[in-house]
Amino acid sequence: MNDKVKNIMVSILFVLVIISMLIICVVKEDTLISVSERRKLEQFPEFTIKSLTNGTFFSKFDTYTTDQFVARETFRKMKVLTERNVFKKLDYNNIYEKDGVLIEQTYPLDEKSILNLVSKINYIKDNYLKDENNVYYTVVPDKNYFESGDNLRLDYDKMQDMLKENLSWAKYINIFDTLDLSCYYYTDSHWKQEKLENTIRKIKNEMGLTTNWNYEEKNVTSFKGVYAGQFPVDSKNDDLKILTNDILENCKVYNHEKWQTSKIYNMEKVSSYDKYDVYLSGATALLEITNPSANTDKELIIFRDSYGSSLTPLLVDSYSKVYVVDTRYISPRILGSYINFSNQDVLFEYSVSVVNNSSSLKN
Repeated sequence: MNDKVKNIMVSILFVLVIISMLIICVVKEDTLISVSERRKLEQFPEFTIKSLTNGTFFSKFDTYTTDQFVARETFRKMKVLTERNVFKKLDYNNIYEKDGVLIEQTYPLDEKSILNLVSKINYIKDNYLKDENNVYYTVVPDKNYFESGDNLRLDYDKMQDMLKENLSWAKYINIFDTLDLSCYYYTDSHWKQEKLENTIRKIKNEMGLTTNWNYEEKNVTSFKGVYAGQFPVDSKNDDLKILTNDILENCKVYNHEKWQTSKIYNMEKVSSYDKYDVYLSGATALLEITNPSANTDKELIIFRDSYGSSLTPLLVDSYSKVYVVDTRYISPRILGSYINFSNQDVLFEYSVSVVNNSSSLKN
């Protein structure tokens, strides 16, 4: 068989494979969500004269074919394995693997973002806080902080120094030394609630509070975190656990956005694609936690990101009421309509990723 015939046969085979895959893509039912990527997949776009002429149909159709391609997850894994094993690329989607732990590189340091965060915090101080408020702030390190290999790292010391220089009116609580890599999930960015005892002791001590570490640890479910979707290779399962006691069981959590009352831990979220939402039902604008077991009338306002979902329950026992504010979803300009600012303790808790990308917070 000569080369010309071989080339023709290979070309025909290639065309047949492509046609077969296209037929399968058309025949198979569209997938609604990608559990591994934590997102909805593009569905077949609506065909109209307007969408055809302005180009939106073809743009959405291109995304649709990419999202709904047959064996898409398998091809994603093959791409990562090829880049790692053949081209010796260490990271994928800015995520690398070290001893079974998936770690995102946060780099470089965005000084403008830090100053933007300072401006947003100062707005809250100037418009709501009083001399009677005890104000604290803390930064949650990312997993990349604990690795000293060849990966890119931002300047964590400079980040903290800039915050301390520009927020001198508040007390900084440094929790970097209370954590290590084992305190974080293998496949997710977040920390493990059951590993936060040293962190809570440090925070409460700096805030003049007593720590009573009296919790029952319960294993809720196993899961794959957000990095498992962004770095699609076989990885360890994570165990999601909660810390609970009678105080937390008796607390009521009012969601001002949904006008609903729930518990500290929402077990219905176990069946959702983001299991971390078990803690305080996940990200939301404003929660009001009432602790009927409190032997004090002190209140706390915590401005937080997603790390605060698992941190906040461990602060509740020291307060009669805790307001949980996430300014990624609510503008600080309207907080006075929901919170009667008086002499509460105030804690700003933000992760390195939010400090370095503070544009995610509303004005």
